[in-house]
Amino acid sequence: MREMWTYSDGVRTAKAYWWPSGAVRAGSWVLVDQGTGNVQGVVRAGEFSRRFRPVDVFADVPALPAYLGTVTTPDGTALVDLVLDRNPFMLANGPRRAARPHALLVPRSHRDGWSSATASELAACHTAMTLVAAWYRSLDGGHVVFCANDSPPNLDYLRDVEAANGTLVGSGTDVAVTRNPRQEVQHAHLHAFYAEDGRTENHESSALNGYPVVAQGYQAFSDALSSDAVRVEGDSARLAADLRIPARPWGGSYCSYQLGVDGPFWIMPALGPSQDEFNRRLARADGLQAEPDPKLGGAINLVRPSLADEQRASFETFVTQRGLNARSLAEGLAPGAPGAL
Repeated sequence: MREMWTYSDGVRTAKAYWWPSGAVRAGSWVLVDQGTGNVQGVVRAGEFSRRFRPVDVFADVPALPAYLGTVTTPDGTALVDLVLDRNPFMLANGPRRAARPHALLVPRSHRDGWSSATASELAACHTAMTLVAAWYRSLDGGHVVFCANDSPPNLDYLRDVEAANGTLVGSGTDVAVTRNPRQEVQHAHLHAFYAEDGRTENHESSALNGYPVVAQGYQAFSDALSSDAVRVEGDSARLAADLRIPARPWGGSYCSYQLGVDGPFWIMPALGPSQDEFNRRLARADGLQAEPDPKLGGAINLVRPSLADEQRASFETFVTQRGLNARSLAEGLAPGAPGAL
C-alpha cells in the first residue's frame, strides 16, 4: 500500500497500481481502497489516465493557508515555493514556549524528485535553503536540518497517457515503478527541520509522559551515517545526475540528509540503517519518540505529535487530578453543578 500512488477521478480517490507486461491484463490498473486495501476494480490501459489524475496536494502552494513565499527568476518565473508543514514536529518547545517552524521547499513546475530538477530549480532551492537557515538562526539561534524522501518519476502513469494518446511504443518495462514508502505526497519537497541550539524541554512530550522530557537539539545530529549512505558531491549544475546514479539499485527512490546549508549531502535507501538512525536523531533532537513502524516492515519512523495529543493529555490530567474517570463522568458534573469541579 505504501508503494502505491494515490489517484482521483474527482469523485473517487484510491490507491492504484499498474500491471506490468507478462501479466494477464498487462497495462491495466488495479484500484485499491485506501483504508482497507481491498481491490475496488480494474481500469483498462489508456482509460485510466483519461479518468484519473495523480493526487497532488502541492499543485497550488500559494493557495495553501500556510504559504510563505516563492523564489523566482529575474523575469518573475516561479521556481520554488516555501510553505509551513501542516503538521509540525516541534509544536511549542522554545524559551517562552514559542512555536518552532517546520518549512517545506516545493518546486513549482515538477512533481518528480529532486533528481529530476533543472539546474535553475536546484539553484533556487539553495536560495530558499539559505533564507530558511537565516530565519531559523533569528529564532533563538536555531539550526536547520534538511531531509527529502524522493521517488522515481511515475513512468507507469506516463505510459498510460501515451497509450491514451496512441503514442505508446512497445509495452514498456516488465517492472512496475513504485514510490518511496516514506513519501506521503506525489510532489517533490524538501523538509527544513528546526533544531534548538541547546537542550530544551519539549512541553508536549512532558505533558504526554507526565515528567519533563528534554530535547537535545542540534547536538543530536552529526555528519556521519551508516555504510548504506552515499555522500554526493557536486554543485547545483550536476547534483540531479549525481543523485540518480547511486539511487538506481534502490529502484530510484532515496532519502537525503544534510546538516545545514553547507554540510555534507547524503542520500540513502528509504528502508535501511542510515534512515533509521536519522529518525532516531530527529527524535532525540526534538524530545519525541522513534519506533518501529509496521507499515514500513518494522523500519524506524518518527512518531509525530499533534495538538490533539497535547489537548487530550491536558484534559486527562485535569480530570485525574480531581479524582474523576474521563471514560465515565457522572451526570452531576454537568455545568449546572460547577462547585463539583
